[in-house]
Amino acid sequence: MYENMTYEFIEKRVLARVKSEFDKREGSIIFDATAPVSFELAEAYIMARVILKQTFATTADREFLALRAMEFNIYPEQATYAEVEGQFSKAIDIGSRFNYEKYNFVVTEIIDNDKHTYKLKCETPGGVGNTCIGDITPISQISGLETAKITKLITPGEDEENTETFRKRYIQALKSKAYGGNNADYMEKVLAIPGVGGCKNYRAWAGGGTVKVVIVNTEFNQPTQDMIQEVQTALDPVVNQGEGYGLAPIGHKVTVIGASTVPINITATVQLDSGYTIDNVQNSINTAIDSYLLKQRKAWTTQISNQFITLRSAFIISAILDVPHIADVAGVTINGQSTKIDLTSEQIPTLGKVTITGE
Repeated sequence: MYENMTYEFIEKRVLARVKSEFDKREGSIIFDATAPVSFELAEAYIMARVILKQTFATTADREFLALRAMEFNIYPEQATYAEVEGQFSKAIDIGSRFNYEKYNFVVTEIIDNDKHTYKLKCETPGGVGNTCIGDITPISQISGLETAKITKLITPGEDEENTETFRKRYIQALKSKAYGGNNADYMEKVLAIPGVGGCKNYRAWAGGGTVKVVIVNTEFNQPTQDMIQEVQTALDPVVNQGEGYGLAPIGHKVTVIGASTVPINITATVQLDSGYTIDNVQNSINTAIDSYLLKQRKAWTTQISNQFITLRSAFIISAILDVPHIADVAGVTINGQSTKIDLTSEQIPTLGKVTITGE
């Protein structure tokens, strides 16, 4: 709309309204008098096109998409902070700060006072703290401290929701009509909890009024027990289960569990380009297969509750063939099966042992 409303088009229309007995040629008084107005009108039409674009959720830029979504109480998800477990050689004060390479962490709470384990929060928001495992250094000197290290990830940090993901979520929310504890309502509330990357919901899994929620973390892996407990408390605290003290409606007894992982062991025989050995390509093959499994874990989050992941040897072959210097692949098995394996609806695949032999 308005694409044809250029300066030339507007000026031509304006001059067409002037009687032919007057000089309307370029440089004439009438032409020079109307040209600035035509130019400003063309600018106004350009702005009208911009405004029209920002009116609709499918074309709006982030700022105006957020304003549109805000009318329905939907907001872009902000970046969250990774939480990790730290192991120390002595007791540490809450608030103590430590460094791991480029990132700093602060001690937020005690996990086990006797074992000197603590929860730490990355001071940088987003997913950057999710892979920080190993020795850490105190920013301020702590007398008597001999060792300090991050041992595991508790709650993954999330990057700020990108515009297209937010747009898709907003449009989906309008279509699904989350209300009163229906499946869309559970999906919306569970996915809004920091650290949750996907969920499946099962009704009446243990009788009337019961709901089972199966979750993965934002890295599409099995969540930690601490994270499961946090989601359980947010939805339906165990001490008052079914009483409506969490996000779940009153009368819903919710049980939260993590998706269970299934190690996927792969065997294959490959034909290599001349001059290359298995050692040259092993890591690349592992990465290619792991990427395929990650894609399947991401797909799990979009499935309805009774759907399940199927792993096919054809896709494993395709992934291996994408690795440079591999000419052919044969004899692929997945956990001993030559064609495919089906997981259950509550299972996700992780990379197990990859055994590659050469022809």
